[in-house]
Amino acid sequence: MPKLDHIDRKILGILATDCRAPYREIAKSLGMSVTAIKSRVDDMVAGGAIIDFTVELSPAMIGSELISIWLKTGTINDTEQFISDIAANRSILQITPIYGGDYLVFAEYTSSLELAALTEAFSSNPHIASTEVHTILTQRGKKASLTNLQLRILKALLKDARMLISDIASETGLTVRLVRRTLRELKQSEAIRFSLRCRFNVGDRLTFLLKLEWDPKQVSREKITDLLLTKYQDIFWDLFISASEPILMGAAIVDNLNQVDTLTTELKFYPGIIYSEAFVYRPAYRYKGIKRLLLEETVQAAGV
Repeated sequence: MPKLDHIDRKILGILATDCRAPYREIAKSLGMSVTAIKSRVDDMVAGGAIIDFTVELSPAMIGSELISIWLKTGTINDTEQFISDIAANRSILQITPIYGGDYLVFAEYTSSLELAALTEAFSSNPHIASTEVHTILTQRGKKASLTNLQLRILKALLKDARMLISDIASETGLTVRLVRRTLRELKQSEAIRFSLRCRFNVGDRLTFLLKLEWDPKQVSREKITDLLLTKYQDIFWDLFISASEPILMGAAIVDNLNQVDTLTTELKFYPGIIYSEAFVYRPAYRYKGIKRLLLEETVQAAGV
């Protein structure tokens, strides 16, 4: 796997917002050739950094919220069974084991009942000592009614969200022109999210999670995120920002532990930052989540 750099991060950022973005548009925005962009994307797919391209309902369509749950655990003899127990709840999106025994879980819920079921599952698990929960800021999209024609195309995209328009036409029996127009309507509606799932800990570089808290009286959230994504653009790949507290977590990649120590030390001296801690994590377990499952159920119910 080639060494990922900040250009790859920008490409992933664009594809996470719209995984159907044409290579020519990505190339134009980054001032690169189409061939170079395609080569980088192909390398990330082949190397496992990009797991797959996905399509799902937007949060606004189902009224869902994204949360992170930091699980502090005791002794666990069977970690695979523990992870399986947590993943039994359909709200779960991702479970990331942290070296040292903790787990970072991302989940979504659409009602107070779903949230209650999720918290009950954690509180009743004998291996979980405590939880730290944060609602995470995310793009909401918009709510709209989906037509049978749109669902017909979405059924094809459930197999591969970046499927070529010509292949969608062949799969659905529709014309290329009609497929292109319907896809444009879906994007404009903001009811559907075309994204991707990626994995940062590939190759021989060190991946870690940064937990950071700042004083909003001294520094704004915008300045903190700008600092991480500008000064440390080769390090930070994704930020998960609490919606209610001045806390964020950042997925980061470095060459060695010395860089981790240097980074956390530098951040501690930045005005307004209260603390910063780094945690090395293992490969994550990923699941469909409610937005994807409900889209699959909607397509199936429509019988398209």
